[in-house]
Amino acid sequence: MISDLKVQLEFLGIHRSVDPKNVLPQSANVVDNSLPILDSEILFEVNSLNIDSASFKNLLDLSNGSKERIKELVFNIVKSKGKMHNPHTNSGGVFRGVIKQIGKYFKEFHGDKYKVGSNVVSLTSLTFTPLYIEKVLDVDIHSATVYVQGYAILFLNSPFAVIDDIEFDYDVVMKVLDVAGAPAQVARYCKISDYVVILGAGKSAILSAYEAYKRVKPTGKVFVISKFQEELDYFKNNNLCDYAILSDVTNPVDTFAKYLEISDRLADLVVNCTNVSDTEAATILLTRDGGKAYFFSMATSFQKAALQAEGLAKNIELIIGNGYYPEHYKIALNCLNNRAVYEFFSK
Repeated sequence: MISDLKVQLEFLGIHRSVDPKNVLPQSANVVDNSLPILDSEILFEVNSLNIDSASFKNLLDLSNGSKERIKELVFNIVKSKGKMHNPHTNSGGVFRGVIKQIGKYFKEFHGDKYKVGSNVVSLTSLTFTPLYIEKVLDVDIHSATVYVQGYAILFLNSPFAVIDDIEFDYDVVMKVLDVAGAPAQVARYCKISDYVVILGAGKSAILSAYEAYKRVKPTGKVFVISKFQEELDYFKNNNLCDYAILSDVTNPVDTFAKYLEISDRLADLVVNCTNVSDTEAATILLTRDGGKAYFFSMATSFQKAALQAEGLAKNIELIIGNGYYPEHYKIALNCLNNRAVYEFFSK
């Protein structure tokens, strides 16, 4: 057991925070991404980033959909901050890469669990991760994947998944693990006979719907609400939900009315998987008294959510979308055994 306070703080990455100092890396505006690594760190060669949905939508808006402009934006963010921390959304994503060097404390704590050369996907937000990009090679706009040459540094307390023995395509795995927290929390919070509403129809939504659908049956129901008909059709045609409702969830009254046209009661669990702001009211309106509203979306204003729940006299549990849950990546990867889910991430 390491008793030295300085070393213990190194496990948390505080020593990498530059502006301001003495804060966790996620809270820092700028982090130190320089080499060499310390004994409390692990170094990865990075080949791709999967940008979180809210951040990538912002990059698309700022660039008018130009791949070259997105490449510039990503490069400049990392160059100025030492990490991929979108200043407009305060969110990041995850990386895929290969272990290049392991600090001695990793070996001391984990034995032979990690090996140089292993393929990994980080389970730590890029907003927490010192990152250096030498070059941005390409952008896949459909999958929010940015291909790069560079390296990243994680700390002893930072989670990541070794994917060497996983049978699925590595790019698919990275996209799934970027949102691994959502299906794990849905699995945690829903049960047989529950009504579950999923807002949005993207990556986190399909994993959440799959987990909910198999857990609430035979007496429960799953509803997916989105303004994109093609995505809704995919969910419904592949038995990933009971009802697919076409509605813009930034319009809470319209969304509420359309839901009540179909459902005989409010939801036990509402999972917000959108990538836009102003969806808090719809989330709260659809949640029954005593139910749970889980905000996985990084576009959520938790202040708005709390104040609107109070104003509506809603006695509900508001849950922040913590992306980490023990063994959550295994739950997410298990979803890929469903053909429709795998094909959704392969597109």
